[in-house]
Amino acid sequence: MLHKQSRWGMRLTLSAFLLSVAMTSWAQKASPASRPAASAGTPLANAKAQIDRGNLDAAEETLWSVLGSEPSNEQALTLLGVVRGRQQRYAEAEALFRRVLQLNPKSIVASRNLAGALLAQGKPEDAIQQYRQAIQLNPADSDLRIEVAKMELARGRFAEALATLDAIPANRVSPSVIPLKAASLLGVGRKSDAVGLIARAQGSPGVALDLAQVFVEANDGEAALKALSLVGPVPKKLTAQVAYLKGRALRQTGDSAAAGASFRQAIAADPKSVEAFVAMAETLAAENKHGDSLAMLQKARDANPDSRDVLRHFIVEAMKSGQNNRALEAAQDLQRKSSDLDDRYLIASVMLQQKQFVPATHILEDYLGQRPEDSKAYLGLGIGYLNLLRYSDARQALERSLKIKPEFGETEFQLGLLANQEGNRQEAISRWQTAVKLEPRHAQALFSLGTVYLESGELAEAEKAFARSLEADPGNMKTEYDLALVLNKLGKPEEAKKHFERYRRMQEEEHSANGNPRVPDHQ
Repeated sequence: MLHKQSRWGMRLTLSAFLLSVAMTSWAQKASPASRPAASAGTPLANAKAQIDRGNLDAAEETLWSVLGSEPSNEQALTLLGVVRGRQQRYAEAEALFRRVLQLNPKSIVASRNLAGALLAQGKPEDAIQQYRQAIQLNPADSDLRIEVAKMELARGRFAEALATLDAIPANRVSPSVIPLKAASLLGVGRKSDAVGLIARAQGSPGVALDLAQVFVEANDGEAALKALSLVGPVPKKLTAQVAYLKGRALRQTGDSAAAGASFRQAIAADPKSVEAFVAMAETLAAENKHGDSLAMLQKARDANPDSRDVLRHFIVEAMKSGQNNRALEAAQDLQRKSSDLDDRYLIASVMLQQKQFVPATHILEDYLGQRPEDSKAYLGLGIGYLNLLRYSDARQALERSLKIKPEFGETEFQLGLLANQEGNRQEAISRWQTAVKLEPRHAQALFSLGTVYLESGELAEAEKAFARSLEADPGNMKTEYDLALVLNKLGKPEEAKKHFERYRRMQEEEHSANGNPRVPDHQ
């Protein structure tokens, strides 16, 4: 079976968390200081007021009335760029701010907003360069250095971020810088210095909360709990977030029971908190309560149907809880929402499991075009081809997988299946024996060996193989039945009877679970 490349249990890295901070919509948080001044009562002043009220259509109409007669009006072009940013038309915003800088290379407003437009288009390197140019124009602007530090952190360049923050004069350092500096220090391995900053968040609940988030993402639950203790009386609007972070911190310290209680508190405070639902689902999954975990993820999905992260978790837990049809439905939903390579791999894994071999092979062919050294993807492709009876293609894919990762028991097992279907019994036995040497508890390879031994009359070897297979996979009805059959042939009726009775009980349980009446077994 294809290994599922699950993202379950994976958390945001420190730099990924800070990227989300840096990518906050720049246009929506533009302050008056970031826009040009205009005399009261003028069209430009009116446009600025309209932008502040969110009336973008009226602002645009006002600005075009100015630009119609003054096409090079710096303030009008800048304000129109802000409007385009609010409209998420970032490329047009970029063009407008570049035009302003052609007219006035020293425009700090245009330089700063151009950096924001570049960042919004996913051009962080260009944005950083533009912010640095803005700093050269106004070295005393600490906010510009903070923006650069955020982006350096997002790129994982912790030393550069720390140097940028250290360049801010002490009398201009605001409390909001503390979480950024802590992240930078953690990134360069100066954990004790980062923890030492916690005391500076005293009296600033928002800063303490941000600091706790940084430590949680850095997997330092103890420091996160210490930061959360400074939040003091928790404002009602922060109850859910504090409880969620506390839950994650407690889980990192090993107190899963208290973590679960905190996640439940977060959900009670905010019944639509997707992150709390996901965290609670993770806790349940760690306790092997996969059905309960899936139920929690369904609530997260109901709260945010478009969340790809929730879908990834949902798929994995659906498979682990045996609800394969729900996993396939979620995988198809993820396929519509994401072109991410890792997501495509996960989707193909579910499709193979559900015998959707044609679409699975198409996905894996495309995937391997971009990641040609992924041995498990070649294994999955080989499985798909094998089930489509494309034996030559299957052998080529499986042998490629084995070349990349020579000691891969599952690939040897699949090559054994291929050889057996091609009528090459000796190669099949050899492949399965190799698979068992590589993975002594490979239940399917052991079962396959037991089957060929049984067919050839090697009953003692068949008994050993079936017994080992059953030990590795105690819930396999077919193995129970075949082992009973072999034991009976070997003249061990009492042992055979025990295994056959287990087989009958498992059969009854399966019929009951499926809501079907028991079918009498006359064998």
